[in-house]
Amino acid sequence: MSYKPGDKVSFLHEKGEGRVIKVLSAHKILVELTEGIEIEVNMKELVLVGLISLADMSARHKEPVEIKKHGSVAKPHAKDVLVVDLHAEKLDENSYSKSNQQKLSMQLDHFQDSLERAIKSHLSKIVFIHGVGNGVLRQSIHDILKRYDGIEFSDGSYQKYGAGATEVRIISRNRFKESF
Repeated sequence: MSYKPGDKVSFLHEKGEGRVIKVLSAHKILVELTEGIEIEVNMKELVLVGLISLADMSARHKEPVEIKKHGSVAKPHAKDVLVVDLHAEKLDENSYSKSNQQKLSMQLDHFQDSLERAIKSHLSKIVFIHGVGNGVLRQSIHDILKRYDGIEFSDGSYQKYGAGATEVRIISRNRFKESF
């Protein structure tokens, strides 16, 4: 199956859908979920959602539906894990021309934005790939995570992500601790 930017896709074995942002390789695609989160997905895990023309639709009268005041929003499965790669070259192809401080600032902004989106999207786990390096990014991430209530974090699985990853478990939706 051939995908192109803008295509609407659905997941083969998971709930949810999004749109193709970029074809990364012969097997990987960058997809923006309806929640606004960007993830890399194996092409075999996607199904193209075709557009339906007006000619294919039939209209019929439906009775009005009563709307409940406290509607519920479907939450992703507890097994959903978002993996965010914070390597500078993954975030900006021109990162080689930036200073270390500019790269760190860009990485931390992306980290903070991804974490907030994961919390709002009711994800239960997010893994940040930060690499090993000299540990400045890792320490900065851990310092920020300590300011959140309802979040636990630890080093990510060495078998899955290598030595440079932090796994974050979102226990509750509270944002910041009262005292800093």
